[in-house]
Amino acid sequence: MRLQSITLTNFRQFHGVQEFDLSSNSIKPVSLLFGANGAGKTTFLNAFTWALYGTMSEDVEHQDRMVSDGVWRALASGDSVEVAVDVRFDHEGQNFHVRRRASLYKESDQQSAPSPEVQLWATKADGSSEMVGAPQETIYTILPKGVSRFFFFNGERIEKLVKKGAYSEVQQDIKVLLDLEQVERALVHLPKVDRRLTQDLKKYGGDKASEIQSAIDELSERETTAKEDLKVLQGDLATLAEERESVLELLRQHRDAAPIQTELDAVTEELKEARAAQKSAMDERANLVATRGFMAFTEALGEKTRAMALSLYQKGALPAPLKREFVDQLLADGTCICGTQLVEHTKPWGDVKAWRERAGLQAVETAWQQLSGQIAPLSSARTEMRESFAQIMKRIGDERDRVARLEERKSELDGKLRDSRLEDVQALDAKRMELDNRLGTKQQRIGSLKSDIERFAKDITQKTNERSRAEVTDELAAKARERSDLVQEVQRALQEILAIRAEAMRDRLDKKLKEVFQSITHQNHIPTLNKNFELTLHKDVNGVELPVPKSTGENQILSLSFVAAVSQLAREIRTERRAEGKSPHDSGTYPIVMDAAFGSLDQDYQQAVSRALAKMAPQLVVLVSKSQGLGKVVSELMPYVGHLGILETHTTKPDSVADDIELEGISYPYIRPDDTDHSELKVIK
Repeated sequence: MRLQSITLTNFRQFHGVQEFDLSSNSIKPVSLLFGANGAGKTTFLNAFTWALYGTMSEDVEHQDRMVSDGVWRALASGDSVEVAVDVRFDHEGQNFHVRRRASLYKESDQQSAPSPEVQLWATKADGSSEMVGAPQETIYTILPKGVSRFFFFNGERIEKLVKKGAYSEVQQDIKVLLDLEQVERALVHLPKVDRRLTQDLKKYGGDKASEIQSAIDELSERETTAKEDLKVLQGDLATLAEERESVLELLRQHRDAAPIQTELDAVTEELKEARAAQKSAMDERANLVATRGFMAFTEALGEKTRAMALSLYQKGALPAPLKREFVDQLLADGTCICGTQLVEHTKPWGDVKAWRERAGLQAVETAWQQLSGQIAPLSSARTEMRESFAQIMKRIGDERDRVARLEERKSELDGKLRDSRLEDVQALDAKRMELDNRLGTKQQRIGSLKSDIERFAKDITQKTNERSRAEVTDELAAKARERSDLVQEVQRALQEILAIRAEAMRDRLDKKLKEVFQSITHQNHIPTLNKNFELTLHKDVNGVELPVPKSTGENQILSLSFVAAVSQLAREIRTERRAEGKSPHDSGTYPIVMDAAFGSLDQDYQQAVSRALAKMAPQLVVLVSKSQGLGKVVSELMPYVGHLGILETHTTKPDSVADDIELEGISYPYIRPDDTDHSELKVIK
């Protein structure tokens, strides 16, 4: 999907008909628009999603007021005005034109909620256009609504992608974008097919088979219910975690509580680090005991073996090379040198007899030398093991003491907040404690449900095996059972395929995320997209991975890196399919339209992000204010800019002062006093 142009007709603060060319190429992929606060940058961004989906983001206020106040006041009562957004784009070799419009009828000074309609035209091979019969469904197939969050977003709010509440939605949207949803849809439909087949088995299969199938159905229903409950609980857990973080943020900002909460945050973070270090040391101890612990018991054994062998050697019982007569004497006596009885035709007797054939050979001398050579190093290895063990035990003790000290300090700080004389601080801390308790309850319930789901799956497998062995005399029931078994085999195979593909895609996305993030940040932080598609940030401290408290700027960079990685991987996947002859050349190509990409970043990060932005997507539309965009941002982006524009602000604010913006050495109007509040889209190039 590549944007060609957008046309706004009386859309919010944009008067009349205003158009902007968005066509791009690989050399000039960027369209850059400047606008002051309130000029309409967010409106311009939301014009795309309104045209495509009929919705706008939550940060757009008064969403029912689709027409600017100036136009609405000038409209006579009983008259109507049209509001519309037209977006032209091409997708997989075909041109499209989408228009969403609404006619607003004025009955009072208040604007009523619009009832827009959407139309979509597609250009045919001969150049003519035809209207698409199901416009909204067609748009969803081109760019699903959930996926659009990665391509149309407010940079200052994109950090929501790293919030826990977004993970389940992000995971599903990624699956759609990366071609995994087809397998999931098949897994949804297969149980329905299986239920139809097993109805015949229950009806004609006899009492035993019917009883087993009824048990399978009941277990399947309980498993499905448990999975649905688990999904709800995981969503609740994420919501509670976000709510708890909001409460903590209020405490951090509170004038009196802030010092306590700041120290509490630091202590909590250090406590996490201490617990992680303690666990790492305990894991090292467990590994040491498992792999080298036996050495602690070899001292007496080694000395005893060496003394016994040396005594035999000195007596001439172990000459080098070993004499056959010695082995013959052992067999005759019926006792080995180790004391084992040598009964004819037993295994010990056979082993010693086999040595007789090798007596006098180099192998015996080599064995003796190896035995002698291993006992001495064993002693030094044992000493080394004991020293390592002592060091680890000291680390465990030190970290245990640190954990105890930090837990005590944390308890003191918690008490200060809890016992504060300030009612609002008490209320916030009480809310935090309540959320902690609710989080703990949810986590326990999630663990219980996961155990139930595993048990249900095992029971279903067992019952299915019993069903396969049950006697079925009716031919129709027998066929139903065979087909049900086949459906379940297909289902298991698809589940494995989905797990493998999802993990492969997650792994590729994680690698790209790391690449993009490292190209932007100057911090020694490592981003990770874990198995639950959660975006995390950590640092390596002496081999221990510790979570990094993310600032707003770091959340923004992490989210931007994720969007860039998603965009790049989507194109790669479609390119791979195109190599197989399945996709057009531009399949997997999507534009990125972003507002306020630099709001929370310092100048160094602004420059790094600007440099990365031009490589994020084959088409990029960037909306910035003068304070955000001038300087390093412009210097980095301008070589890639194909279209440059200004959202010129007209304001009725008393005593407002005109302001200009200088671009490429030329000054242009930026803010102008006027009789009405509105914005004009001015094309610079």
